[in-house]
Amino acid sequence: MVLSGTREPGIAMVATLGGKPQIVTFALDALMQQGVTPRCVYALHLAPDDPSLARSLALLRAEFEQYPPYQRAGIRFESFAIRQAPSGIAAEAHDAAVGQAITRVDHPSAADAIWLTTHRLLMTLKAEGYVVYLLVTGGPRLLGLQALSAASLLFDLHDECLHLYTPPELRERAGRGELLHRCDTDPAVRLVRVPLLPIGMIAPLLREAARATPEKVLRSGKQRPLSIQDEERARQVLARLSPRLREVLHAIVQPDATYDSACRVLHISRKTLESHLGRIFIECRRAWEDEDKVDKHFLREKFGSLLSKS
Repeated sequence: MVLSGTREPGIAMVATLGGKPQIVTFALDALMQQGVTPRCVYALHLAPDDPSLARSLALLRAEFEQYPPYQRAGIRFESFAIRQAPSGIAAEAHDAAVGQAITRVDHPSAADAIWLTTHRLLMTLKAEGYVVYLLVTGGPRLLGLQALSAASLLFDLHDECLHLYTPPELRERAGRGELLHRCDTDPAVRLVRVPLLPIGMIAPLLREAARATPEKVLRSGKQRPLSIQDEERARQVLARLSPRLREVLHAIVQPDATYDSACRVLHISRKTLESHLGRIFIECRRAWEDEDKVDKHFLREKFGSLLSKS
């Protein structure tokens, strides 16, 4: 396979990572041999509670600091731990360092957290104009599957999804930590292009959805028509709210509303908005006695269509 993109300044490599750091270095070496030298390499991984993963990260950091070809090329290495996005107002300021760390793929929130973290990273890189090479070989299989899902929305024809093939005997030696770089003359280690038709390019509405926040993209596929019971509960809540609280609710359930935009529309401070929302949440919990999680998304789901009719 011959890859295009010779020494462009805007190339990034994103790799899913487990306990075998040589997957990243083998793939990067193969890219550089083909004239593709990324400016930066990002490792996506579960929170490093596993000693093998922590060791993998430590070896990679040391390699990018000390390995002469990487130093000469000025390649930057960064790692991104998978985190569950916080709910409610805190989600508005969510970044890579906020939220509950996910340490296992069998965690109830693991699939969504992997997708959200990957989507956030890829969206940032694409917004900055990077061509992205996504390596989906390392770590638990769910990492690669969710990374491919996010990439299908955000990638264009210049981006690549890749798998690294390593022969069993070399993989065994590398797995023991004996080497992080393959022999230049070994033809058995190779990058395999994973065909991926960018859905966002052939479906413009999906591409627009991909530019929204990842939380909004995930939730857009989970919304269901409001049931008769939920509509009655929503009307009961509205009847108990003051006119001002109804204004707050109307502002916050708009499709593109954020807490900051609602504050601007209502001419109130963030602290005042939180106080108003707290009273609305109390009324919602009274109406939905079996509902534990009441946040902005809950309000949008239960009141959005109802308030749009008024």
